[in-house]
Amino acid sequence: MISRRHFTRFTLGLGLSSLLLGGITASNLALAQEHPTRPIPLLVGFSAGGPTDSAARAVAEQMGKELGQPVIISNKPGVGGLLAAKEMMASKPDGYTLFLASNSFFSHGPARYESVSYDYDRDFTPVGGVSGYPHILIVASNSKFNTAKELFTYAKANPGKLNAASVGFGNEIALAWMNGLGQMDLAQIPYKGAAAVINDLSAGRLDLALVAPSVAYPLVDSGRAKALATTRKTPITDQRKLVSINEAGLKGFDFYVWNGIVAPANTPKPILEKLGTALQKALKQPSLERQFETAFLNVEPMTDQQLTEAFRTELATSKKVLKDANIPLLKQQ
Repeated sequence: MISRRHFTRFTLGLGLSSLLLGGITASNLALAQEHPTRPIPLLVGFSAGGPTDSAARAVAEQMGKELGQPVIISNKPGVGGLLAAKEMMASKPDGYTLFLASNSFFSHGPARYESVSYDYDRDFTPVGGVSGYPHILIVASNSKFNTAKELFTYAKANPGKLNAASVGFGNEIALAWMNGLGQMDLAQIPYKGAAAVINDLSAGRLDLALVAPSVAYPLVDSGRAKALATTRKTPITDQRKLVSINEAGLKGFDFYVWNGIVAPANTPKPILEKLGTALQKALKQPSLERQFETAFLNVEPMTDQQLTEAFRTELATSKKVLKDANIPLLKQQ
C-alpha cells in the first residue's frame, strides 16, 4: 500500500517529469517554427558537375524556396564522401547542416570494409530520398558485341578474356555480382574517374564499363560507344529501349545508385519534419523534374523511413555479394 507521503512524492515526480517533457517539446516546436533563420549548407561528398552534384543543386534551389532561406551547396570531395560526412558529424544537430549521402557511402562502403568510422544509426538522422539512376553497360562502338546476351555468353565461355572498368565500390560490387550470376570471370580494372574509362574504352584497352547515363548517353549519341543494357529499367532507360541485365540473362541482378538527405543525429523531430516536408514539396516541382530529366536522373521521393530501409537492405545485399565472391574486406576506413 502506498502511503500518502509516498503518493504525494510520486505524483510530484510525475508532475515535474511531465512539465520537463512538455518544456522540451514546446522548445522543439518553437525551434521548428522559427527554423530556418539563416542559410542551410548542404554538404556533397563529390566535386561539382557529376550526377550527385546535379541532383543536389536542383533540390537545394527548390528546398530554399519552400523554407524561405537559401540551401547552399558545399562540395567536400574526398574518400568517397567521408570528408563531407565528418563535417556533418561535427556539426550541431540544429537543422543547419545537411548531407546528401548516396547508397555508395552507407551501403557499399560499410560492406567493403571490416569496419568504418561512422554509424548510420548513431551519427545520422534521415530526412528523405532525392534522386537515383541506374548504370549503363557500354562497349566501344567497334566492339564485336551488339547485345548484352552475346557478351555474357562469350564471357562465360572465355573466363578472364574480358576486362571491365571498376570505378568505386559500387562498380566493384556490381561487377562481382554479374560474375557470380553469369558464371563469368570479368577482370576488374580499377579507375579513379569516368574520363580515363572513356579514353581506354575508345582506344580498345577496355572491353566494357558500367557508367552513369550522363556519361553513357553522350558517348552513344556521338558514336563512340554502344549501350547494351541497363542495371535497372527506369524512365530514363525506357526512352532508349534498353533491356536490363536481368532480362539479358543474369536473373536477379538489380543495381541502382540513389541518394538522400540526412541530418546529424539528435536533430529535433519537428525540424526534421519541416525539412522533410520541404524536400517532398521540392521533388514535386515540374521545374525540378525537368532539371533531373536533363541530367538523366530519376526522382526518388523516399520518406525518412523508406530511406533508412533502403540503406539497410542494400547493405545486406552488398555484404552477401562480396562474401559469395570471396573478396577480402579492406581494413578500417
